[in-house]
Amino acid sequence: MFKNERNKRLFHIFSNLFIACVWTWILYVQSQIEYSTTLETDFQKAYMFVLVIFIIATIIRMGYHFHKLRKYTTAKKLSKSH
Repeated sequence: MFKNERNKRLFHIFSNLFIACVWTWILYVQSQIEYSTTLETDFQKAYMFVLVIFIIATIIRMGYHFHKLRKYTTAKKLSKSH
């Protein structure tokens, strides 16, 4: 699917960024809704907590792929210089 490691990592970085943006938008919309019962409010809080965890995990995955991309780029530069 990908011609090289660089394209693979860039795809993962940008797709994770898109997913994090979608989940952030869902979190924003969910925070604007006011529920009347305690059960609904508690469910909303739990759902928002899970969304925050997903957003954090996605940002960490972006960092991981960025780190791998830098490692690949550095190795490629070193191999060209020799």
